[in-house]
Amino acid sequence: MKLLRLSVSGFRNLPREVLDVDAPLIAFVGDNGQGKTNWLEAVGVLGTLRSFRSPRAAELLAWGGARAEVEGVVQAEGMVRTLSWSFGEGARTLRRDDRPVDAVTWLSSFRATYFVPGDIAPVRGEPALRRALLDRAVLAIRPGYLALARDFKRVVDHKSALLRSGRASDDELDVYDAQLAPLGAAVTSTRAEVVAAMGAAFERAYTAFAGTETATVTYEPWLGEGDEPTLAARYAERLARGRAGERQMGRVLAGPQRDDVAFAVGGRSARAFASQGQARSVVLAWKLAELEAARAVGEAPLFLLDDLGSELDPGRTARLVGLLGSLGVQIFLTTTDARYVPRDTVAGEARLLRVVAGVARPDA
Repeated sequence: MKLLRLSVSGFRNLPREVLDVDAPLIAFVGDNGQGKTNWLEAVGVLGTLRSFRSPRAAELLAWGGARAEVEGVVQAEGMVRTLSWSFGEGARTLRRDDRPVDAVTWLSSFRATYFVPGDIAPVRGEPALRRALLDRAVLAIRPGYLALARDFKRVVDHKSALLRSGRASDDELDVYDAQLAPLGAAVTSTRAEVVAAMGAAFERAYTAFAGTETATVTYEPWLGEGDEPTLAARYAERLARGRAGERQMGRVLAGPQRDDVAFAVGGRSARAFASQGQARSVVLAWKLAELEAARAVGEAPLFLLDDLGSELDPGRTARLVGLLGSLGVQIFLTTTDARYVPRDTVAGEARLLRVVAGVARPDA
């Protein structure tokens, strides 16, 4: 999976421009505030359909602008396609080869994963952050999971709205619970399969960064273990038993929205004991495991890394690039110091683009 050409219009502070990015590693180099992270964000929008900096697409528009567009020529599964993401008048449009597509179809063609400042928060933060980290990995490996996750959230939201109204009848709640049980079981089962597929790769990647130190990852599903029919039956029983509590609280209390992921370093809880460096290595190892698991079932997504100099020392940078190169992953990164960028990768020569006031030009 590779991005060959990137063009933007009306996006943040970037000028209308087309970049040739057909290289194994693309580095956006420049001083702070010049727009190098905006270029990385544009790649991220193509690869994830969301910004890693803001939940609101309207914030991606140039100041005073009404419409933004990011277009990429991508190579995946032996085909070259043109993908166009645009946002204007409060609506997003996705087109592949000039034909409208949905998000699942898009992400089946092109995906990315990323490590940015603040990404270590899931290691020591609340379970919701770890669930989001897990779901992004599941989506990178199984794009069809997006439809399942959306269906589950839709039913949870609708049932919660009914509970908050105070007018929910048992018959109405029974209808929602009949939908939630199989959907929640499918979410749990899919998450469990992905964590199992990533486990050994996560342990190897962590040791590659940390030397003799070891780390493990464990999925902690609220529904417990079992096949999907068993999980669905268990969920249905727990929903019925907890109905009085849900009525009192006015929201859905039971289900995979209460799952967690446990990381351990050296046999101790990373949430309680991990240092800053250990937490960073945990997340990077998770991302590498995600890429390896994705490659095992298809093509690995792109990897995006923001603010290289502040996140990794030169030694760990070189190890990271080597590991990514061995997976055949195209890398996009930002840095204030070109000395941090490995000029040669496993797949060929890196390309440096100097960014000044949003304009990106080849760095001499």
